[in-house]
Amino acid sequence: MTAPPIPPSPRGWGLWRRQVLAILRLELRKGFFGRRGLWLYLLALGPVAIPVLFAIVSRGFPAMLGDPTNVGRATLVFAHQYQEFILRIVIFLACVAIFGNLIRREMLDRSLHYYLLAPVRREILLAAKFLAGALVAIVLFGASTLASFLLTYLPYDTGAVERFMLNGPGPAHLGAYLLVTVLACLGYGAVFLAFGFFFKSPAVPALLVFGWESIHFLLPPLLKKISVIHYLQSLCPVPLSQGPFALLSDAPPRWAAAGSLLLLAAALLALSAQRIRRLEISYEED
Repeated sequence: MTAPPIPPSPRGWGLWRRQVLAILRLELRKGFFGRRGLWLYLLALGPVAIPVLFAIVSRGFPAMLGDPTNVGRATLVFAHQYQEFILRIVIFLACVAIFGNLIRREMLDRSLHYYLLAPVRREILLAAKFLAGALVAIVLFGASTLASFLLTYLPYDTGAVERFMLNGPGPAHLGAYLLVTVLACLGYGAVFLAFGFFFKSPAVPALLVFGWESIHFLLPPLLKKISVIHYLQSLCPVPLSQGPFALLSDAPPRWAAAGSLLLLAAALLALSAQRIRRLEISYEED
């Protein structure tokens, strides 16, 4: 199925903007309130539940907390939680679910052809759907990151936490984690959106990317540069040890890491735009 020709319009960008906003409203409604969005909320609540449970248990067993004025321990605990759980698992799986299904799920539901029959450029459709997916992911998991960061310090001494947050590196750490969350959603989102044009199921590319990211610490420096996690980790405010078998490599400067992720997302979006221009739908096989 090919899209009907779009008549030239003198309105140009104004027309495209209205089309993007119209598609965006529809996609955001599906993303935040659709049936498949329920488990995204559960996934976002996972990182929040961990510090809440720890705060509850530490009240009954104060020895678990150690020195309540040692907020440095809380900082290290959250660094592990964020880099090993939130970033590598929670945000990763969320991007697989959101972006891996942006096009493929619509094809399986036999609803994508309604978009393709509308007088909307396919590149505009793709950009609007990606923007909607990015907003859903950033809002949900940005809020999850914010809440889990603040709750991690909940059991500790109030005065020490206030000094850390008001006069210490607390705001800079929080800003860095939120930036990494945004870039992770954009980077992984563009990866799985592009893979959606080549694989019938998002599970296959998810396993491939997850395996590659999991052995990142074993890769030589050149191969590390084609791993998304390589750039995300370099933006985290607290570096973690990669273990005794890790191959050492210089972390890229933060500006270069952020720029590389944005360039990756732009390049994959361009590839996806090229693929959607050639996309033809046939339901005969179903």
